Amino acid sequence: YLDTKLKNDYEDLVKHKTNLNQPNIQYTQIQYLYMRSFFPDHAITATNKTAFEYYKNQAAKYWVEQNRYMQGMTALALNRWHDVITPKAILKSLRENAIHSEEMGMYWKEGNAGYWWYEAPVETQSLLAETFTELGADEQEIDEIKIWLLKNKRTQNWKTSKATADAVY
Repeated sequence: YLDTKLKNDYEDLVKHKTNLNQPNIQYTQIQYLYMRSFFPDHAITATNKTAFEYYKNQAAKYWVEQNRYMQGMTALALNRWHDVITPKAILKSLRENAIHSEEMGMYWKEGNAGYWWYEAPVETQSLLAETFTELGADEQEIDEIKIWLLKNKRTQNWKTSKATADAVY
């Protein structure tokens, strides 16, 4: 179903004569790529392959324009789809934009809560911990990311069960 939905998104771009060389990837397509990366054994049919490749290339090309949560999802998805260049670039950018504090660990200032699910600070920090772990960051960096989660829990109420589950994971 989701493969076909992605194909429909792509066909809508073509139907409306959208410039395919501009950024056309949104949160839904990035989340799809992340989800799909968990199932590499399930082949993508030939009818859905063009759309899949298009959005995978869009994710690799326009990751800089995404927020930290989506950058983490993009790095994980592309890494699982055997892209060796883009995930390393994303990880490098995340390192360069991180704030390091002896008290608070490693975190990103954009971690302020927003209205949308992909703007939630605990979920973002948790996903970035997963990203650093899966992409082979050193233990010290991963521990610093965890410190922020622990300090946050001491002073804040994690608002959702999803936030708690992500942080524990």
